[in-house]
Amino acid sequence: METPSIPAIHKPQTITIQLASSQANINDSSSSPPGNRGFQSYYGEIEMGTPPQRFRVVFDTGSSDFWIPSIECDSAACETHSRFSHSNSSSYKTSHVPFSLNYGSGGLIGQVGADKLHIGNVTVEDVHVGLATHMSRFFRTARFDGVFGLGFPGLSRIQSQTPLYAMVQAGLLEKPIFSFWVREGHGGKHAGGEVVLGGVNSQRFEGDGRVLPIVRKMYWEVELNGLLINNYPVPSISSQTAIIDTGTSLIVLPAIDADVVNQALGAVPLYDEYGLYAIDCHKSNKPPVKFVFAGEEFAIHPTHYILPVGPGRCVSAFAASTSPELSRWVIGNSFLRAWHTTFDVENFEIKLAKAVQPDGPVESASAAASDNASNTMGLNSQLERIVEALATAHLTKTSSTSSSAKPTKHSVPKHTTSSNTPTPTSNPIHHHSNI
Repeated sequence: METPSIPAIHKPQTITIQLASSQANINDSSSSPPGNRGFQSYYGEIEMGTPPQRFRVVFDTGSSDFWIPSIECDSAACETHSRFSHSNSSSYKTSHVPFSLNYGSGGLIGQVGADKLHIGNVTVEDVHVGLATHMSRFFRTARFDGVFGLGFPGLSRIQSQTPLYAMVQAGLLEKPIFSFWVREGHGGKHAGGEVVLGGVNSQRFEGDGRVLPIVRKMYWEVELNGLLINNYPVPSISSQTAIIDTGTSLIVLPAIDADVVNQALGAVPLYDEYGLYAIDCHKSNKPPVKFVFAGEEFAIHPTHYILPVGPGRCVSAFAASTSPELSRWVIGNSFLRAWHTTFDVENFEIKLAKAVQPDGPVESASAAASDNASNTMGLNSQLERIVEALATAHLTKTSSTSSSAKPTKHSVPKHTTSSNTPTPTSNPIHHHSNI
């Protein structure tokens, strides 16, 4: 395929995309739909083809692939989403190249094509896109249609240039950076946010920010030096790096680290399969938690790491991975609500600055986004039932020493394919982000 290009008459742009929130996260491996940790994924709108067809996509720094559902998708999950009709686009180019992806929350397969990407007021030619022809049921209730990967090209499973790099190389963006801001959702306020391609919105943060170098050009991964709770170092942290991941809701740790951190916070495990920990809902008696990245301290507070899941019930934002293979911390939106994040593609660095939360709701760029904004602390009924069942099982187990009954085990849906269908390739981070 041709290298993505843009007419020379185009001037570099700063593109601001308003984000709505969805109770479905792509890095989820619980029994809920993507991001259906009940906590949030944040999505915005893009368009593909000629004439343009509109889609809602999660802007995800934890992956590097761009995909949307195809009109040829045969899965029930596709029925609830916008699907791309390549036959209705005069600019579409086919490749007949298959692809497969697997997130912690579900998998998909399809074919790679190329077409015009319309994002903000900019059009990019011949952008590679995965067109999903089969999607696991995990995606059925998600409010977003696809994923817009913002990781480094070497991470791409489709093995193509990412849309972001296509825009940078074509001279579309004013600067080779993008920034991410999350709007908190509590006290009657709706969750949301914005991603800015090519620049930053200075109204979304305060101070100059602090720069963290990337340790390798795959994920947006930084050096992790430790964690402080109430200014005391948490001992025996196993990980040495952390990935800043806008497609993950919680803060997902190797199980050994999650146990240590949650014990220090007074949280207790609900059930190992889910990696969730119950924690006291009273935030006033909990300390701040400080992450030490590349020698710099970044604090979050109880409002960020104590998440209500029902009347009188809360879970910790520090979740354990269900896979022993995860060796790095995955820093999701529970942290990013406190810290505005700028990703520098050219200098391979991240800048964190204290996020500013306005009093009023975030204004959405479209009715679709505003209609789908939801409270970031509210869980969908499925996850709430799971947490309630697990909490009941935990309390029963801990209060009775004579009973031999075990907590009910809830099944986690897995992506399945027929014998002649390729197995989705796993994203090592999203696959192990268990919440």
